[in-house]
Amino acid sequence: MNHKAFSRIVLIMVDDDEDDCLLVEAALFEADFKCNFYCVKDGPAVFDYLNRHGSYEDPESSPRPDIILLDLNLPGMSGREVLMKLKSDERFRSIPVIILTSSADDEDISFCYDVGANTYIVKEPSFSGLLATTKVVKEYWLEIATLPPRGDFTARKRD
Repeated sequence: MNHKAFSRIVLIMVDDDEDDCLLVEAALFEADFKCNFYCVKDGPAVFDYLNRHGSYEDPESSPRPDIILLDLNLPGMSGREVLMKLKSDERFRSIPVIILTSSADDEDISFCYDVGANTYIVKEPSFSGLLATTKVVKEYWLEIATLPPRGDFTARKRD
């Protein structure tokens, strides 16, 4: 798990490509996107993080995310499955999910919005493109939008 301490915003990236995580982390820094950045490698890891299981038990090292960046192309549990599970759980559904993926497929885009994704972004192939995208995401999510309150997401899911 990568971690850079900046300020209040907690941003989790779910991506199995460590290089992509490092590039996004560099773009966040370059764009002055002040956040605590965490990268987890797959669907089960993000749910361990959110449910504070295993190495994520300590709330200090696994704070509730304000925003989740989600790749669709994940091993095992796909990004589509992660998104459906996030948006069907009342503890997590209010967390904005930004799809950040290489897929520009209309079916993927429609599916993600239908299930509740807040934004769909096709990964830029260059660092300069990623940086430009990061600046727009920062402007929108930190300066224009109002993020939902964190609350206690570890409370048991109601049946």
